[in-house]
Amino acid sequence: MKNLLKRLLFTFIGISILGILMYNISFWNQERNFEKFAYDFNPKRNEIGLQEISKNWKSKKRTWENWKELNDENYNDGKISKFKKIFSLKNITTGMIFETGSTDKKTNLRSKLIWLNSNILFWKNGIESEMDVYERDLDSLTIENLLIRYYFKDDNGNKDYFEVDYYQTNVNEFYFCGTPAIMEREEQRISGKPYFGNITKKQADSILNKWDKSN
Repeated sequence: MKNLLKRLLFTFIGISILGILMYNISFWNQERNFEKFAYDFNPKRNEIGLQEISKNWKSKKRTWENWKELNDENYNDGKISKFKKIFSLKNITTGMIFETGSTDKKTNLRSKLIWLNSNILFWKNGIESEMDVYERDLDSLTIENLLIRYYFKDDNGNKDYFEVDYYQTNVNEFYFCGTPAIMEREEQRISGKPYFGNITKKQADSILNKWDKSN
């Protein structure tokens, strides 16, 4: 009986040490990816057709330490629920946010969002997608919005493609109806095909050229 208890104790200690080791390696790997896919990734961005990141921009990281901010479903999680999700071997999206600052009048780019994958199986960590967010005043009341997102690999395994959306908003109008957009998004996900917006990347480039000429 004592030998059995010792074996169970040593097994528990061994599993605990392995878990702590895997957690710390994965967390360290996340931090390394924050560096890898920030400024050092600019040559690849230029090749793809995304805006490069300037060191003058403000940035924020979203890691496992920002658990409640990573996903709305995490809001009520305690430590047990958090670590249960982390050790479920499922992918958890982390990321970075870069803001150009409203004082930069030379560009209509307002921010860049980068989605990174994190997993306790650290070798699965990497970049998922990246979005450039553009904004321009059409007149005193209307704002043009352009979202250019590039998927390195989406949640269905589709790789290397753009999803682009263009729309206008009125500062005097208040919109709070995200359900149709969420349903449409879910339908696209269920289809297993690449996500798509309402315009093409070529059309987006044409819009940006027009904006640059009017600046």
